[in-house]
Amino acid sequence: MIALDQPGLTSGYAHFHNSTDKSAWQSVRLPIHCLNGTDGPTTLILGGMHGDEYEGPVAIDALAHAVDTEALVGRLILLPALNLPAVMAGTRLTPDDGLNLNRVFPGDPLGSITQRIAHWLSETMMPLSDHIIDLHSGGRTLNFAPSILIPEASSQVSLAKAVGMAFGAPFTVLIDEDHAPMTIDAVAEKLGKVIISSELGGAGMVTQHTATLATQGLARMVAALGHLPVTGSPPTSHYVRLPSPDKYLICDDDMIFVPTVILGDAVHKGDIIGHGRFIDRIDIKPRAYVAPHDGWVLCLGGQGLSRRGDVVAVIAQDVS
Repeated sequence: MIALDQPGLTSGYAHFHNSTDKSAWQSVRLPIHCLNGTDGPTTLILGGMHGDEYEGPVAIDALAHAVDTEALVGRLILLPALNLPAVMAGTRLTPDDGLNLNRVFPGDPLGSITQRIAHWLSETMMPLSDHIIDLHSGGRTLNFAPSILIPEASSQVSLAKAVGMAFGAPFTVLIDEDHAPMTIDAVAEKLGKVIISSELGGAGMVTQHTATLATQGLARMVAALGHLPVTGSPPTSHYVRLPSPDKYLICDDDMIFVPTVILGDAVHKGDIIGHGRFIDRIDIKPRAYVAPHDGWVLCLGGQGLSRRGDVVAVIAQDVS
């Protein structure tokens, strides 16, 4: 582990013992950068919570090499590949134990590699921080209109909204997820920390558009938190709410989902969002999937082939 109070930029690794069939005494080394300027707040910035989400690691790596610590107020702690085994495998889950890092918080110091990373973050890194930025994308199976996410249950929603809007994503989204107690958000709320997350694309790929937005948006967000001078105004962001899970569009059987809309489109209740084509069945006609309410196309399935129970579309609603 590196020294976190050393002036300027310090880079190194956080080490975790791991024992697998391939390596009995393996050391999993998570890259970490710490940037210290003058006295001020600490912001912890995370990427690679899931290994098939690439915009976060790209933006954090760019930030680590771009910040002039002579102009920096406070401290930035950067973890671009938090779940390194998953990042290097390109998988959502950790290959060694099959766990989802963002479903095991607050973790277990005596558990598997995923549980121990979550515990280290919960007990060591998050308490040091005033703000937490956790960058996600849709991974292989989902594709999002680039969005900043704010937990609706946060005690500091107003600050999170202002900082989230500074990112300049097309959407800033209030969320209240049913699995929140298992996530990093619950730990942040218990500690009284501001946490801001994102969904910056998906479909298992990174594009010029999403990489540029992630890199520029993260820099704007860091400035909005008071670490660097604010320069210019961010692009406009729609303020919306993620609907309850019962309003997600979910496929009823294995099918190819063919959207009739694109991410970010405005839609009205009853509009056709796409068609499911059951190419292995001759007795089922294509099924139309329609918008359950007015709103915006926030998310679409990231793979052509969808399985029974998969989410194929989410329509966000304006915050009223």
